Amino acid sequence: MAHTLQGRIFCALDGCIVHRYDAALAAAPASDTFNNIGGNSLWPGPEGGPFAFNYPPGGGAWYVQPAINKQPTIADESTTTRLVGSKVVSLQNRRGVTQLFNYRRSVVALPSQDMSGPYGIQSVAYSCTDEVRAQDPPPTDDMLFCAWSLEQFPGGDEVIAFGKTTADAATAMNCDYYGHPGKRLHCDGQLFRVALGGKERFQIGIVYHSQPKLIGAYDPHRNLLIIRRISKITDNGLYFDIADNDQPRGPFTAADSYSIFNGGELGFFELETIAPLHCNAAGHGTHSTLCTETMIFKGAADRLGHCLEDCFGVPATFIGGLQA
Repeated sequence: MAHTLQGRIFCALDGCIVHRYDAALAAAPASDTFNNIGGNSLWPGPEGGPFAFNYPPGGGAWYVQPAINKQPTIADESTTTRLVGSKVVSLQNRRGVTQLFNYRRSVVALPSQDMSGPYGIQSVAYSCTDEVRAQDPPPTDDMLFCAWSLEQFPGGDEVIAFGKTTADAATAMNCDYYGHPGKRLHCDGQLFRVALGGKERFQIGIVYHSQPKLIGAYDPHRNLLIIRRISKITDNGLYFDIADNDQPRGPFTAADSYSIFNGGELGFFELETIAPLHCNAAGHGTHSTLCTETMIFKGAADRLGHCLEDCFGVPATFIGGLQA
């Protein structure tokens, strides 16, 4: 966890950073624009709509508020296996409502060798508990908020993102973010895959009521298999639309717990996880807690494929390029 970089998380494997990392921007951040440095970052949702945190009240262009863009986290705990950072952030939504939040990230290294060892591949893994807690819980008529983890990786062309749901995957897709990815998206039973890359940006969400099991990506250029999953599911929280659009049908017409973003010409993609908002008896939003696991494997395609099948129940033949 890099406290000076707003509490972003970066992993290294085989001597190289596997996340997207803009070293030049990290060394000399801009004062008036978004510092998109990469890594795994914690954002408040929603991005757009009437309760947006990324659009100012009264109209204006997309922006990232200083508390998320610039403010560092403070180290609360630091050991060889556990890092904890926190900060108090002030955020204003599109409605002009301002709130102070306690923002906290706790990262624990996981013994991924138990999964990677039998296949002769390398791995790094961690669990992360993210929490956004309102100091003075606001009515949901004034403010919606949630913990939203965006994990960013370089590349896109020839990368295959995928996921597994409990319900029929075709009914679990939310393609209302920036437009439908078209033939890039393929569903088969409880599985789906989407071809990343190209020039166009797009994003798909996976609705929470389909009980998604995981999302991931296979990058053949870097011989990487990436898995993300929510490790603790809460059924009594309030899900809402986090999308970066006007949400003309209102904030409750979508309810995703995962999403996948293709940056197109930006040259990166994101595997994202989303937590619900928890409310008190008065209907005020109190906190949003997101518990996730990220596992990154590196090795020969056939070995990665066997790991994917045995450990995560996704057939390598469905992904393509991973089968022996």
